[in-house]
Amino acid sequence: MNSPTKAVMVTFDYSQRGKSGTGLAAASLLAACKHHKSYKSEFSIEHLAIQMPNENMPLLTTGDVFQQLESKYGVKNIDRLILACYVWSTHLIEPLINLCKKNGFQGKTILGGYQIVEETCMQLYPSADYYISSYAELALPLAILHKEENTILSTGKIINKNMDKDEDFQNLPSPYLDGTYPLYQNQKMIHWETHRGCIFKCNFCLHRDIKTNQVFDLDQGRIMHELRLFERMKIQKINVLDPVFNRGPHHKAVLKEAIRIKLESQLCLQVRFELIDEEFLSLCSQLNVHMEFGLQTAIKEEYVTIERPNNLKKVSTAIKMLNEYNQSFEVSLIYGLPNQTLDSFIESIDFLTDEGITNIKAFPLMLLEGTELKEKKAEFGLKEGRIDNSGIPHVIESNTFSHKDWLSMHHIATNLSKQQKQGDAE
Repeated sequence: MNSPTKAVMVTFDYSQRGKSGTGLAAASLLAACKHHKSYKSEFSIEHLAIQMPNENMPLLTTGDVFQQLESKYGVKNIDRLILACYVWSTHLIEPLINLCKKNGFQGKTILGGYQIVEETCMQLYPSADYYISSYAELALPLAILHKEENTILSTGKIINKNMDKDEDFQNLPSPYLDGTYPLYQNQKMIHWETHRGCIFKCNFCLHRDIKTNQVFDLDQGRIMHELRLFERMKIQKINVLDPVFNRGPHHKAVLKEAIRIKLESQLCLQVRFELIDEEFLSLCSQLNVHMEFGLQTAIKEEYVTIERPNNLKKVSTAIKMLNEYNQSFEVSLIYGLPNQTLDSFIESIDFLTDEGITNIKAFPLMLLEGTELKEKKAEFGLKEGRIDNSGIPHVIESNTFSHKDWLSMHHIATNLSKQQKQGDAE
C-alpha cells in the first residue's frame, strides 16, 4: 500500500497595517484539506509560515527560506510543495523551486495566491507544476492528489476549480471552530472574515480580480459561532478583512449578535462612507468599533481613472454623522496614483482636514498582478521601484509627477503617520 502523499504549504507572512490575513487564509486552506474525504488516507499537509521582514530588517533571501524548509522537513521527503505567491513573496518563488530541485526535491509544485493569474502565471513561474487561480479551498486537495475527477492532472496545469456558487462558501469549514487556527485567552489580535469578494471595481485592487465581481457570504451560523468563541476567549482585537463590511443584508445582524453577547473586543471594520446609515452607527456605538475608510483620493480625475468613484457630498454627510456618534475612525489615501500630482495629493489631504479629520494615513501605490491598472501602467507612465527592505515594488514616478514629487508625497505621508502616533501616545 502506498504511503499518503506528503504536502507542505509555505506561506510568506507580511502584514501591512495588520491587513495581510495570510495566517487566516492558510488556516482556511488547511481546514478545507483536513475536512476532505481523502485526508490522512491519501494525503497529509503541514504548514510552514515564513515571517517576511519589515522595512527596517534585512531582505529575506531564497537561501533563508530553503534552510527553514530543509531543516524542518527535508525537501527530498516532500511530495507536494505548495507556495503562496503574493507581491511581497513573488521574487522568491521561482528561485526557491529551482533550489529545492537542485537539492533533491522530486515532487510537484503547487502555486496559489493573488499573484496567480491565468494569463501570466506560467510566464512568471515557469518551473511550477500546478497553478491555482482564485480561491483555493476546493482546488488544493485536487492538486495534492494529482487528480481531477479520477483523471491524472497534466503538469503545467491551471486548475480551474472555481468557487463561484454560494454553497461553495456556505460549506467551508471554520479554521477557528475546528481548531486548525488555535486561539488563546486574551489573544492580542486575530483576522476574521464574514464574506469574500467586493461589490466595487477599483482597478488597482486585488479583490476585483477573483473571476467575478460577486460577493459570497460565509455561513451565518458559522459566523455567529465564531463570534461567540471570540467573546469566550476574550480576544482583544478582531481585524475584519471584508473589503466593505457594511454591505449586504447580514452585517447588522453580526453587530446585533456582538451586542447580545456583550462582545468587548475591538472590531476593526473596513467601511464605505456612502453606505453609512443611522442604524449602523447606532449599533456600532454599543460596541468597541474602529472604522477604516479607504477614500484613496478626493480628486475626481484621479478617482475616475482608478474606477473608484467617491460621492464627496455623501462623504461629508457621513463624516458629520460619525462625529455626532463620537465614532472612532480613520481615513486612508493613496499616493502615486495615475493623474495625481504633488498638489492634488495635498488637496486630498486638505479635503479631509477641512472636514475636521485628524486620523489620516497615506500609502504608496502598488501595481498588483492581474489588475487593470497594472495592464495600463505604460499609458500613465507608471514607473516602479523598491522603496524599502520589504522588496515590494511601488510606483515612484508617472506622467504627472516626478520622482522628486513622489519623494515629497512620501515625506508628507510619513509625517501623517508620525503625527498620528504622537496623537495616540497623548
